Amino acid sequence: MGKGVSGIIVAGGKSSRFGSPKAFAEKDGIPFYQYTIAAMEPLVESIVLVSSSELITKFTSEDTSCKIITDNPAIAGLGPLAGIYSGMEHLTSEWYLISPIDTPFINTRTYEILLDHIGAGKEAIVPIVNGRLEPLISIFHCSIKEKMKEQLRCNMLAPRQLFQNSQVTYVEFEDDNPFRNINYQEDLEQYIKTKEGGN
Repeated sequence: MGKGVSGIIVAGGKSSRFGSPKAFAEKDGIPFYQYTIAAMEPLVESIVLVSSSELITKFTSEDTSCKIITDNPAIAGLGPLAGIYSGMEHLTSEWYLISPIDTPFINTRTYEILLDHIGAGKEAIVPIVNGRLEPLISIFHCSIKEKMKEQLRCNMLAPRQLFQNSQVTYVEFEDDNPFRNINYQEDLEQYIKTKEGGN
């Protein structure tokens, strides 16, 4: 399944709000990034995780089934679009499943729903969750790569700017749980308390 589909996990952020690298924070004893890998694996041929040079040795010392790379040096530090572009440079594919590192509730079904909308002429499939755009849990077509390159060259770093100039299909979701990200230690602590309370 998933011929012509690869996965890109963007893990280059500094996690300044969280206070430590979020990729290695754990939910139920499993590092966040492993949840993303597990969600993508049934649907893709390969996965690349794009991280910073500071963290790459820690990733490579972990047991992971995906390739670990850093941003293309020419665009390093320019945010998630730089990470996605670097991943597309590394993996040749028609379609790319995209995810950040801080969504440990993501699941395979979410990507299956998005994949149901791929088709000729489409450059991105992007969720809208209860009216909120979720640009980093999405699907990009290889044809968007050159637009990303030009946008990065012009220091236009927002995914929304990319979508304004691309053929995008937006998919409505009501369940926001798979898209819930963990930005602060308090978010993780609240999850733990809720789980322990049986809710």
